[in-house]
Amino acid sequence: MADLGGVRFVDPLMRADPDRAASIRAALSSGEAVVALDGDEVVGFALFNYSFFGYGFIPLLVVGIGNRRNGVGTALLAEIERRCRKPKLFVSANRSNLPAQWLFEKCGFVQSGHIANVDLDDDELVFFKRIRHGA
Repeated sequence: MADLGGVRFVDPLMRADPDRAASIRAALSSGEAVVALDGDEVVGFALFNYSFFGYGFIPLLVVGIGNRRNGVGTALLAEIERRCRKPKLFVSANRSNLPAQWLFEKCGFVQSGHIANVDLDDDELVFFKRIRHGA
């Protein structure tokens, strides 16, 4: 919860959407969030839980605009993979979000399917990675 102010700064949608803000606050308070810092500055964060058919799931990954393509997203995904206690980890991105898709594929995720009608005319693409514990 100490990082809430920095997380709010990194994610402008949090300030505009009360439901998103509540979800992020809940994840921070329950330990279902990983926060990336550069010194004392929050540069990105990801939420992580087991809500996707009982497997690891990343419902949200945000990297601050000024810190994109600097390894922050890769580091967040690696830390979540390290923490994941299930054999499968899922993440998703809108079809229009090419940078997220490239990040996921670069980190070893493969496309697993899509979900229509989450966002109007912008399918949600689901990505999957098998987690090898102790490897």
